[in-house]
Amino acid sequence: MATKFFNKPKNLAEQLVKLKSKYNWLDFGITNNCLTWKQKVRPTDMSREYILTLKYDKNKPEVYLINQGIMKNKEDKIPHCYKRYYKEENNEFVKICLYYPKYKEWTKDMYISDTIIPWAIEWLYYYEHWRLTGKWLGGGIEHEKV
Repeated sequence: MATKFFNKPKNLAEQLVKLKSKYNWLDFGITNNCLTWKQKVRPTDMSREYILTLKYDKNKPEVYLINQGIMKNKEDKIPHCYKRYYKEENNEFVKICLYYPKYKEWTKDMYISDTIIPWAIEWLYYYEHWRLTGKWLGGGIEHEKV
């Protein structure tokens, strides 16, 4: 009986309340059954500040870095991201890869605040290390750099 209670999917309101209790935010909302969340993060004290943009429609959370200056140019191949778009310096979009859905590393009964946000901050930590060394140390499933 207790297992069913603790493993039930979290609704959007539960996710939002938990995010608000744990993090500072820039913007948030729930519209059309989609939770959006923006917050500033800094992977280390010496890191620059980034703005994470989260979209969660109860199927899967997605995290984007928009206009963050992480791409050097159109040809820049960043590891462990799903999509990237670069037009001009101020028009950049990167959807980062945080978990492998087939392995069920993230499920609907988990809180985004305890998983996705920390994973995104960790992704930025490994991104910064990759920029310095050219080696991705964050693990994960190898897939094509986009």
